[in-house]
Amino acid sequence: MKNGVLVVGSINMDLVAVAPRIPAPGEYIHASGFHVVTGGKGANQALASHRLGSETMLLARVGDDSFGRILIEKLEAEGVSTELVVVAPGYATGVALIVVEEQTGQNTIVVDPGANRSMTALDLDAVDAQLQTAAVVLFQLEIPVDVSKEASMRARARGALTILDSGPARRADASVAPFFDVVSPNEPELEALTGKPVAGLRAASFAAQGLLIDGVKMVVVKMGGSGALLVEKEGARHFPAYDVPCLDSTGAGDAFTAGLACGLAEGMNPTDAVALANAAGAIAVTAVGTQPSMPTRARVRELMDSQNVKSSKL
Repeated sequence: MKNGVLVVGSINMDLVAVAPRIPAPGEYIHASGFHVVTGGKGANQALASHRLGSETMLLARVGDDSFGRILIEKLEAEGVSTELVVVAPGYATGVALIVVEEQTGQNTIVVDPGANRSMTALDLDAVDAQLQTAAVVLFQLEIPVDVSKEASMRARARGALTILDSGPARRADASVAPFFDVVSPNEPELEALTGKPVAGLRAASFAAQGLLIDGVKMVVVKMGGSGALLVEKEGARHFPAYDVPCLDSTGAGDAFTAGLACGLAEGMNPTDAVALANAAGAIAVTAVGTQPSMPTRARVRELMDSQNVKSSKL
């Protein structure tokens, strides 16, 4: 029986400055705080999936440096399997430079992929056994896109459900989506995937319907303060946002997608899986930093029980 989540993706060290506002080009401002935290969309989602209760493995690459060693140690301490995390000779570990606006929690991010860009299709041979047993295989676009496409084809051939978190937006286009069963973009990523404007729920639903025509089974749109949108051939459902304080939105999308993956891996129907994801993403904005903000299943249940957030047909 298939179970658990295999994450094929990136791993970075995040250097986070908290500032009164996000600086304009050429502007010099003082930060009010600085944090060095483990991150990378793949590692974030692997950690979140594990904390949410799924058996989880991560396929990723780090450099032969102190950042790489710290990243592996942190994941192992959490209980995430790192036996498929490879040290890439000649590459530095990926680094993300993040500025968080202290009043709103909004951020800007610049990433040097480092060892993440060194992953090739040959790395996939090491995960063949996991592709046979994983219920869900989860991808992002912070590793070479051709690797994600090839891995998804292999996973689907072995009966796994594949999910694409289609960030960052600059690497998303219409040719990527059909390789995956489920696609979960935010609004800019949905625009990049479809070439259609996305402003509001109706526009997002219309754009997402175009991906279903290309063969994607389900589109789940992360819409920030507007919550989330589930789009299937049968129609669309809107999930309102939870009422929580936003300290740092970094990593909220990763927590959301991990919640979606866990729910689907457990056999939940799409509506229940997106409800779980919506709550997981909400909790992530209430703490500073990416991996430190990834929620546990207990906290997700607590939020869902305390706020009666119900989805509705669009």
